[in-house]
Amino acid sequence: MESDITPPSLQLSFAGFTFVSEGTPILVSNQVVININAQDANGISKVEAYLNGDKVGEDTSAPFQIIVDVSQLESKSASGNYKEYTLEIVATDRAGNTASKQQLINVDNELPVISDVSLAAETVLNGDLNPFTFQVSDNESLNSVSLYINDELLTQIGAAGPFESNIDTSALPDVPNTLKIEAEDSAGNTAIFEVPFISDNLGPEVSFTALTEGIVIDENIFINPVVTDAYSDVASVEIRFNGETLVQAQSDTPLNFEFDPEIYATGTGTFEVVAADALGNTSISSLNSSIQRRMIEVNIPENKISQEVTAAVVFISRMDGTLITWKEILDTDRKVVLSIPEEFDMTTEFMLSFYLQDNGGITTVHTHQNLTRGNPGILNLSPPVRVESDNVATKIPMVNFLSNDLLRGESEMKYGLFQSIDRAPASYNAYVDGSDNTLTYFTATDPLNNAPFDEIYVYDINTFDYILIPSPTPADYVLDKANMSNQNLETRQFTVSSSTSQSNIASYLTIAGALSQEDDTANKYHNLYVNNIGANFDVPVSYELNTSFPYYRHALRFANYLTERNGVPQSSYTIPNVSVDYSITNNQIDLSIQGTQHTLGRVLCFDSDTNSYLWQVTFDSQANSSIILPELPVSISNPVKTAYQNGTIPVESVELVSYQSIFTYDQYVEEVLKNETNILQATDWYELVYKSRTGDLGSPSRDYYFY
Repeated sequence: MESDITPPSLQLSFAGFTFVSEGTPILVSNQVVININAQDANGISKVEAYLNGDKVGEDTSAPFQIIVDVSQLESKSASGNYKEYTLEIVATDRAGNTASKQQLINVDNELPVISDVSLAAETVLNGDLNPFTFQVSDNESLNSVSLYINDELLTQIGAAGPFESNIDTSALPDVPNTLKIEAEDSAGNTAIFEVPFISDNLGPEVSFTALTEGIVIDENIFINPVVTDAYSDVASVEIRFNGETLVQAQSDTPLNFEFDPEIYATGTGTFEVVAADALGNTSISSLNSSIQRRMIEVNIPENKISQEVTAAVVFISRMDGTLITWKEILDTDRKVVLSIPEEFDMTTEFMLSFYLQDNGGITTVHTHQNLTRGNPGILNLSPPVRVESDNVATKIPMVNFLSNDLLRGESEMKYGLFQSIDRAPASYNAYVDGSDNTLTYFTATDPLNNAPFDEIYVYDINTFDYILIPSPTPADYVLDKANMSNQNLETRQFTVSSSTSQSNIASYLTIAGALSQEDDTANKYHNLYVNNIGANFDVPVSYELNTSFPYYRHALRFANYLTERNGVPQSSYTIPNVSVDYSITNNQIDLSIQGTQHTLGRVLCFDSDTNSYLWQVTFDSQANSSIILPELPVSISNPVKTAYQNGTIPVESVELVSYQSIFTYDQYVEEVLKNETNILQATDWYELVYKSRTGDLGSPSRDYYFY
């Protein structure tokens, strides 16, 4: 076999260097990448790299490449000149023949220096003109300088500069961004300098705290927008309505503007908040609204609408009876607001009606006429009072009573002559059970206000001897006639005068007493006296009074006159010199009123044939000579609706009422109707003259009928 004595062929190239001249050093930074082309007829065994005689790398398979780490080599000598290193590459074929080549190298491990960057970190920029400068230096020479925004190339700058550029934020998101300066020297050393900055081309953010899109505004509201800016200070805020400036501030001072819708026409309107930040960015936030006129607000306590009520509607009508607006009242409603999208001034009168239908089909309608948006404005219904019987009979043994002794014991009940007892939280009723010679009584209380009577008052209706029996009554209690008392009983008299004379008049007097101030405030009164006798004007009428009670109320009905008062009966009464007559045609009640001693009137319409509905209208008797019943909403379907449509609503009675300290209808609305105030807590007495279909009056009319 012929021996191989031919050395391999060998060629070198260096990554990053397109042309290398023999004998001329190349400048490298931290490594040298040598691509080796070694060939031989019988194959290459290995290639090796030596640096200043020390082996620093080897490769045994083509293509041959050796990477030499020079990052730890010194760059320069003490004199400042580069140190030269000899890199030798040796190729060995399979016969052991070798070939070698050498290359001088200089090492530069120093990075370029980026300094004096004029853009400070976290600077807030906006707009398209944001110039900045910087400096770049290197221990030898620069190769290139590149600028990036969020890793996207912004521009490249030559090695000689000038080192300046501009940031156009109009194309950038309004979020934190990053400027990166990348400088590379001739050795390939790369320095990077990053500056975070904020792009802000948007105005402040605005949120409405009291407004929502499409809001109905029918009362004064406060507009207090929250204005914030993530990156800049708020410089100014302006609130506009339909283009008109309402208020503005030249700082971030919170605005709290009270908007009065009465100043503006009804209809749609647009609120705008114009806000600017310190950079001049402006934002406009808008919100659409509807300006309406609030007619009335009705505040409804919990449980005011009885569970027996199957339909409850409140509606507003013009004084000519035409319907304006209405709403159903739900069990969960604590407030019902009636507003309308049309103009309605503060002094134009209207009617407010409540419609209630119970589960038996019985309907009550109560209409208040001559109201205005200014009075009452707000109706605050009183908490409900519904006494419920405990259905437990208390039986008290009786001794020493005669068979003709007649005892009476009861609290004053609602819906009698006493309008002021309407919301008493408790009641009782006692009677003599002759079958077992006992006094039997039942009690009832309001479950929401458990305040029963502590005692029941029992008296002999002939002698008026009386006794207070504790309640609940001890099990061993015995009612002994010997314990009945006549102390503090007085016989008194009263007379009634009138400008018109009548004879054989029915006189009905009832007197009630309360044992404490708390009972008086709660309307918990005992029946002390009741009598129904024939009488005449100016002829004394006698009655019995128990003078031991600290608080009294009494009610007197005499002819066509009724009065209810705080205190004991007076010695004399004078019937006001007023009279009223009426006729009704097609839901219009025409009134003939004589005299001026009255504040308000009430018309009671009652279906006496079927007892299916009751409709009461309260009105300003000084201002009205005719009453028009209002149109009923479409949601109402009831015999009262049929009677209204047929024009057959009947009038049961008409009352003309005056008061001790209430002199006008507006005053009555404000002091009584508005808060459903107990009448004898608003005034010491009222009196009325009536005319009725039957000539009688069962009880005075009330402002509200809630079961």
